[in-house]
Amino acid sequence: MSEQIIRNVFVFLCCLFFPAIGYAKPLITIYTEHFPPYNFSNKGQLQGINLDITRALCKRVNVDCQFELLPWTRAYYLAQKNQASGLVSTARSPERESLFQWVGPLASSRTFFYRLASSDHINPTELSQLSAYTLGLARGDVYEPLVHNIGFVKDKNLLNFAHHYEYINLFFKNKIDLILGSESLLDYQLQQYGHNSADVVKLIELPVDKLKGNYLAFNKSVPKEIVDKFNHELAALKEIDGLEQFRLPYLKKHD
Repeated sequence: MSEQIIRNVFVFLCCLFFPAIGYAKPLITIYTEHFPPYNFSNKGQLQGINLDITRALCKRVNVDCQFELLPWTRAYYLAQKNQASGLVSTARSPERESLFQWVGPLASSRTFFYRLASSDHINPTELSQLSAYTLGLARGDVYEPLVHNIGFVKDKNLLNFAHHYEYINLFFKNKIDLILGSESLLDYQLQQYGHNSADVVKLIELPVDKLKGNYLAFNKSVPKEIVDKFNHELAALKEIDGLEQFRLPYLKKHD
């Protein structure tokens, strides 16, 4: 076999098993949790307002994104550990600011405390009165420091769970007094668990002055040029209709 043929075979094998970096799309794993309607699994298919936005951004930026739905604490950990990764939907807070690179804000809404409609004895009118009751929250939730500030104490009147559905189920069994919910999307969220907004009563808004809404949070090792492109394309999507094209399909299902 001539030297030229050997060289050609070598080049072919290199191209086959080690494609040139310049010609391959970047591959990023986006972790998420079950948090409808922003991100959730529906009959095995991952969907949601912010997942759909993120998919659209991946396409516009020309990046291959694969999505994994995990418990929040696991997703949050992996997004910091794995270099080519991100996390959606993630509330941007001062404590998290230096841990990620941020794209957003995506879709979000105001957060309130809620009680069961049948629990007439629970009727606080001020933030300071809320700590007289029990609150369920996912472990590691961004709202945890905020509820600590208004008197909730872990394992006393604040009960932490691995999944949202665990405390939602206990709430509807009258085992927990309060939950936190999104004002405009609570009905959709509750219907995932066989309930609706008529079953609950909105109480007091949770002050979230230092939170900046839901974001796509990238690992710090993701090239800044990619993060900048995501933010650029997100701004372009917002120019079209303020992201309504992504919200409406989920809200219409539950009007």
